[in-house]
Amino acid sequence: MEHADWLKVLREMDAITVNSDISLDYSQRDVINLVIRGRLIAYSLGSLDVHNMGDYPIINTPQGVQYHFILSSLLLLSESDEVKSFRNEWQQAGEFLETLALSDEQLGMLISGLKLRAWPNQADRIDSLKTAFAMGQIAVVIIRDSVVVPPKRSPEDLPAEYYSPKPYTLGPHEEPGYEPPENPHAGLHNQEALTPDFTTSAESFKTTRQVDMKNLSQEDKATRKALKAQNWDKRKVEQIIKAGDDFTETSYETGDKLYGFNTAGRARSLDNSAYLLDETGMDDVKEKYFKQDYWDKEGVKDYLALPCFNQASTIDVMEVIEPTTGVQSTIGKATELLRYDGVDGYTTGTIGKIMGGGGTQITLDTSALKLLPGK
Repeated sequence: MEHADWLKVLREMDAITVNSDISLDYSQRDVINLVIRGRLIAYSLGSLDVHNMGDYPIINTPQGVQYHFILSSLLLLSESDEVKSFRNEWQQAGEFLETLALSDEQLGMLISGLKLRAWPNQADRIDSLKTAFAMGQIAVVIIRDSVVVPPKRSPEDLPAEYYSPKPYTLGPHEEPGYEPPENPHAGLHNQEALTPDFTTSAESFKTTRQVDMKNLSQEDKATRKALKAQNWDKRKVEQIIKAGDDFTETSYETGDKLYGFNTAGRARSLDNSAYLLDETGMDDVKEKYFKQDYWDKEGVKDYLALPCFNQASTIDVMEVIEPTTGVQSTIGKATELLRYDGVDGYTTGTIGKIMGGGGTQITLDTSALKLLPGK
């Protein structure tokens, strides 16, 4: 595309800046910023092997509804009345896939048909689909059958494709000697046998909120002032402002508890603990992600936008030792590259991830805190 083409995109989006007209480089940067901020969605058509929606996999349901999994870019070539897409919505994508209760055969068909990487186990294949949804690579077209299944009077009354004479079963739970998994939740972050690579995550993790520190809003200026009063340096203040939104100040009294997820065995440095949870925030996370007596660490990571190297395998507890005021914010989205390594040289390879955020975090003067021992 030429400079004029990029400018045309910016004009149509009413997003021309003072620098857009200077050169091709500036106009390209302005368009890229629109994509990063979610105002503009970019699709790649060059990677399509076929342009026929009928060549992509379909999941049929007994209710007469078909879920047609396709590459999102096909929506530019075909019109569809009802579409589900989960761009930047990892959690919602997971919930949708859970409602489909996909069999191993159906899951394999989707992975193959969408040309996603075929991981060795079901949880990783589901994560591949969630990642493809969240990154805007795939979508689902919903086709509702006009034929209504007759009311069920007895199993034999149903069409053959809807009826199985097999009794209901709990599956492997009924088999002799069955032992439940250590963590029943799906997701790479929940697999104890995998270890995230620190360097891959640490060097790529970034928040997506765009902030011009030289031209802050009144709210962000007040937040910067409050954070400076807590003795955070300039670099950390910028990180905190870019990591959240909807900043408010909250008072804490002596004896109040704060919490932070961490990797088991890693010592916490209070001087660098800028993102904490208070009792309300911790209760919120627990209600959402502590199920079946296990933490869903993948869910915690997404909700709190934790970098991959934080395995969320332990919780540090801190106590307020003198009255203080904290800055509370809603956690924003973040992205990173990550890689998990296992035994015998197994590795996931480097993959991209988007964390939706949405939880709350507290930042305060850590000189008003003490780390409780043994926690």
